[in-house]
Formats: sequence, structure tokens, C-alpha cells
Amino acid sequence: MKNINTLEIIKLSWQVTKKRFGVIIKFVGIYLLILFALQILTTILRNLHLALIGEVIGFLFNTLLSGGFIYTMIKLVREGNAEILDLFIMFEDMNLGTNYVIMSVLESIILVIAFMLLIIPGIYLSVGYIFAPYLLIDKKLSPWEALETSRKTVHKHWLQYFIFGLVIFLINAIGALFFLIGLTVTIPLSIVAFIELYERTFNGKSSISLDSF
Repeated sequence: MKNINTLEIIKLSWQVTKKRFGVIIKFVGIYLLILFALQILTTILRNLHLALIGEVIGFLFNTLLSGGFIYTMIKLVREGNAEILDLFIMFEDMNLGTNYVIMSVLESIILVIAFMLLIIPGIYLSVGYIFAPYLLIDKKLSPWEALETSRKTVHKHWLQYFIFGLVIFLINAIGALFFLIGLTVTIPLSIVAFIELYERTFNGKSSISLDSF
């Protein structure tokens, strides 16, 4: 993709968000409830002096669920429907789940080192790695391949991707001004917009058919 038409993507994503708002917000809500339950579990383990076990369990489950959430959202945007069990795909497909955890750890380590050295490399890589989770889940790339494929692709038009991310951030910042009501709209919009950006970048076309709207 030579140019990123941020306004066009957001406009199209808004149409999808309005059309599928109910189902998107349902999955977002379920995802957040599960994370909340995990937080309670880790707190209990911490109070039982099992903090390390709690942190490990919390990290693994949070990471695997985040991957499952991305998988579910991709499926929802492409096909218009998804199942609750899709959120747990990483637990079902242990090879995929393992690779996703490895990729998340690698990315975290690299970003921490980059930000410790200089702020600019950290910002560069933070933007460069935005598609890594999608590539690992959707294209079944290895952890390192997903990170490097994302970085090399974004590098060609890094500033455009940065601006896109900045616009999405500002949209959510505005949503936060209206507390939960605003975020319940801007978060689903952001999710759809990033998936649409991914599709255009790596599949060369929109995943959304305007004929259905």
C-alpha cells in the first residue's frame, strides 16, 4: 500500500462499527470481564503469598486472551460473525498460543531495550511492530518473522502509519472525555480501523464490503 488514506479508513470503519456495534461491544465486554476475573485471581494468589505464581498465570492468560481477542475481531470484521469460543483459540491451538507468547515476550524485551537506549528507537519500533500480532495469528508466521515482516513493511511508510496511530489515539482521547460512553464507541471503531489497515497493507484490499451497508 503506497498511501494510507486515514480518513477513508476511519469512515469505512465507522460504517462497520455502527452495523456490528452490538456484537463487537459484546465481545469487548466479555474480554474485559475475563481480564477482571484474572485480576481477582492474581490478587488472591498474592494475598496467599503466591505472588510469583499469580504473576506468571496472569501474564500467560492475559497474553493468550489478547491473541484470542485479535483473532475474534479479525473474524468478526471479515465474516460478520464470531463465537465466544474464538476468544480461547490460543488455548485450543497450543502451537499458535506458544508462538504468540514468545512473540509478545520478544517484543517487550526489544521495546524495553530500545526505550532505555533512546526514546526515538522505541517509538520507531512501537509503530513498526503494530502488525506483528495480526501476522502471527492470520498468516501463521513465526514470532520473529511476524515482528520483522511488520517492521520492514511499516518502515517503507513509517510516518504515515505513525500519523494513523496518532489519529486513532486522539479519537480515543476525545472519547475518554465523555468517560465510558465515549470509549464504548471509539474503542470498537479503533479495533475495526486497525484491522482494515492491516488488510489493506498485507492483503492489498479492504476486508469490508460496502454492499452490506
